[in-house]
Amino acid sequence: MKRNSNIGYSIASCYPNSQSTQGKLTFLFKLRSACVLTTMLAASQVVLATDLLELPTAPGFNGRNSLPLGINGNGNVIVGSISDVRDHAFRWNALSGKLDDLGFLPGGTSSKANAVNADGNVVVGQSNRSPGRDNPDNGPLTHAFRWTQAEGMKDLGTLGGLYSEAFDVNAVGDVVVGTSSIRAADGGYRRAFRWTEAGGMQDLGTLGGGNSDGQGVNADGTVVVGASTYAGGPLTKSYAFRWTEAEGMKSLGTIAGDNSKATAVNAAGDVVVGNSTHQIGNDSQHAFRWTEAEGMKSLGTLDGDSTNGFSSAAAVNKAGDVVVGMSTDEGARTIRAFRWAQATGMQSIEAWLASHGLIVKNTQTQSATGVNDDGNAVIGFLANGNGFLARVTPGGAGMIDVSEFNTGLYRVANSALLAINDADLVMHGAHGNPMRTLLPVGRSSFWAAGDAGKQEHGVYDNKQGVAEIGYGYRPSQTMQFNVALGRTYSSSDTGFDGDTTARSTYVLPELILSVPDSSTKATLSAYYGQGDLRIDRAYLNAGNLTHAYAKPDTETFGARVRLDWVDAITAGKTNLTPYTSLTYMETGLDAYTEQGNGFPAQWNKRTEHATTARIGVDAVHPVSGTVTVVGRLEATHRFENQGTTASGRLLGVGGYAFSFRGQDLNKTWFRAGLGLEAKVGNGIASAMLNATTQGEMPTYWLAASYRWLF
Repeated sequence: MKRNSNIGYSIASCYPNSQSTQGKLTFLFKLRSACVLTTMLAASQVVLATDLLELPTAPGFNGRNSLPLGINGNGNVIVGSISDVRDHAFRWNALSGKLDDLGFLPGGTSSKANAVNADGNVVVGQSNRSPGRDNPDNGPLTHAFRWTQAEGMKDLGTLGGLYSEAFDVNAVGDVVVGTSSIRAADGGYRRAFRWTEAGGMQDLGTLGGGNSDGQGVNADGTVVVGASTYAGGPLTKSYAFRWTEAEGMKSLGTIAGDNSKATAVNAAGDVVVGNSTHQIGNDSQHAFRWTEAEGMKSLGTLDGDSTNGFSSAAAVNKAGDVVVGMSTDEGARTIRAFRWAQATGMQSIEAWLASHGLIVKNTQTQSATGVNDDGNAVIGFLANGNGFLARVTPGGAGMIDVSEFNTGLYRVANSALLAINDADLVMHGAHGNPMRTLLPVGRSSFWAAGDAGKQEHGVYDNKQGVAEIGYGYRPSQTMQFNVALGRTYSSSDTGFDGDTTARSTYVLPELILSVPDSSTKATLSAYYGQGDLRIDRAYLNAGNLTHAYAKPDTETFGARVRLDWVDAITAGKTNLTPYTSLTYMETGLDAYTEQGNGFPAQWNKRTEHATTARIGVDAVHPVSGTVTVVGRLEATHRFENQGTTASGRLLGVGGYAFSFRGQDLNKTWFRAGLGLEAKVGNGIASAMLNATTQGEMPTYWLAASYRWLF
């Protein structure tokens, strides 16, 4: 479904001049401002698909441009077109992450999906195809299609001409409406059609003119609305129509004048909305609402200007008693989104929210394009081009800039990376040189150590810290056992003075073994940590700073295998120890629900993984009997390309599903470290300053420790 009784919203308005969003089949906020693409309004929910919702690449297809055109009732299935050289109709399932290339009709090279039914299992649109024997006009063909998993893409044919296109489908998916051309010999005009499996493509006729276009269908498929030219009128003028099996195509007339168009119909099919001329000799149009009892009624304009004012209705709720659209305001100097109800008349969205106690600051609506079943959630566009969601609930009123809001969601979507990066700092910071912890046989050690640094690579702006205590014992020449207990801490700015803090408590057991008949040492390390994230997601609610809070638990596992060739190279007093290691880390973040007024979100459980290989060399150069210079050069390769996808749902009326691709990860980076060790009292103090070129380790950090030997 795309434009329906309880939907009434066309995605096409999001892409003027058919511009498509760029970027690997994704709608990425970093490419352009987010745009509400389409909506399904069912069960008192508005579902928004934004350019932050990522579509994966279909197998064998390397498309670059994407144009989403329809979304199902629960927001889990999106349809549209993707292209590199050719346009391909696609169907994407958010639950499975699978993107289906729907292909073409036989011999075709281009296709587009326009709408999807409520369950997401029927897709309609158009595809070109090769000419066949049924093409007496011998021209290029574009035919409407209906796609199902079982049957694939099915050609719905035409009404005799070269062109047909399906624009809408009913809730069940067994009624398709759209426009088709008729035979050239009969004039080649366009005709609205209604297709069913039993009856095929049915010409709905006209109001006496040459052309008609089917725009929308009600929930059960029994009512079709659109526009048709009329007897005695020019091809540039039309009347809104409502078609039923019993009455055929019925003109809804005009408010006044000679032009009208129906854009949406409610679930039952007894309320139609659109726009119409409202004065004879004046082409300016007003939004209308039509019922059988009252006929076509003008909804007026926000500024009451009956001469120069303009308004247009885009959608109607399930019952048909709330209409939304756009209207001139302030003496036609500006355009605002409106919401009309019988009790209040036409109000701007700003005035509607203000009447429920919320003052909109520093933002302006421009057009409303969808409304939910109950009429208390409205979506549309702001003056800045971004989509908005406005709602009024018993808990209060609210409005968000969807692009800005989703950017804020994205900033906390990769929070689990904080915990896994903290664990990596423990393993390769405080425990980055196990050879410097080797003890004489029969001796023990106790240590206190810490790391503190800043991560400023790429999108990061984090502070990180580690503090631990540990114990080591070497019972024989061939084995040493270490165990550490510590805490990690990191924090990240999430915008609007919000932040995310990660804390955990960990235990790290470690076994150092000598390889027989060599100077090689093998180190086996394990890591287990439990902690939480303290998330403060700040955002603007109608321009007012608001916060949502959460404290989900984290659990991290890790293991490392490392080989050191101790003092394999000697140059004067300098000893070099080459090493290599392989590390695996895994952090699980529990599902959680944010707390706070406004627009809290519910996030699904996710797990981050990090697999890294390292190769490097440690250098030791004594400068006196008590002081030693230590250094390190290291290269690291991470095997994962990106973090884990984060998904969830905005809660409350108008809530929508969202999904964000995991953060792109730098795969290879280099590290350098330089420090000192000194005998102090009964132990050894050490400090090393480290820096990395990129990647997930801190940009720079200081590692320090003190070890007591006994």
